[in-house]
Amino acid sequence: MAWALFDLDDTLIDHDSFTRFTLRLLARSPLRVAGAVALSPLVAVAFARPSWRVHAGSLLLWAGTVGVGEARLDRIVRDHVRELDVRERLRPDGAAALAAHLEAGDDVAVVTACADRLAVPLCREIDPRVRVVASTLRRAWGGLVAERHCHGARKPAMAAEAGVRGGRGRLRGQCLRRGDAGPRAGGVPGQHGRRGRRAAAGAAPGTGPRGVRGVARAGAGHRKPARPVRVGPVTRAASEGSAPGNSGHPGPLLGTRPGSN
Repeated sequence: MAWALFDLDDTLIDHDSFTRFTLRLLARSPLRVAGAVALSPLVAVAFARPSWRVHAGSLLLWAGTVGVGEARLDRIVRDHVRELDVRERLRPDGAAALAAHLEAGDDVAVVTACADRLAVPLCREIDPRVRVVASTLRRAWGGLVAERHCHGARKPAMAAEAGVRGGRGRLRGQCLRRGDAGPRAGGVPGQHGRRGRRAAAGAAPGTGPRGVRGVARAGAGHRKPARPVRVGPVTRAASEGSAPGNSGHPGPLLGTRPGSN
């Protein structure tokens, strides 16, 4: 069985989901903003090295969640997802590709660096049939920090652990990137060319180029679908064909990636 794998940020939705959520957590209180400012030297040092950026994100996430209980955090997530109006933030080309796979009866998964606490309710708003593989969080010193980061070469391994494995049948995904609407080889969602092949070479069996493809960052340069794909909650964005603006965030934190989600 082959899966159609999608990224989340800048593929199905038009922004970096977890960075936006972290900023919301910090903005709830001047004290939290002050804490983030106090931690900014450490954040800057961690952010300077790509392999440490998850720790930069963890510091800011901790500042935004320290002292926040589980029930309160659940309410914050629900409010954020509701106010975001996820369907209005869908990219038309990504939504159309997702709808086409669901209409064809394919198994579809979103494999994302966004933390599961946010990624699951976001994807439920897009379509409840979508399986989600995402980063995980843990409690430390009264707040939340990163536990496992579903990013880069870890994506296929975490997908395989979750039971999302590619079969040996035909490829079922599309690889879309800015300025290139054609399919490209690569088994790691959101990665292309030599980088994607290197990551796929170390992937779990069945998650390499012969098993699955992901939908990478889809830009406004793609042609709109020739006709609307009317499947589930994603139909609205797929049929309207109005591409929201790009996110324009300065760089990846927790739930982001240097080149793709």
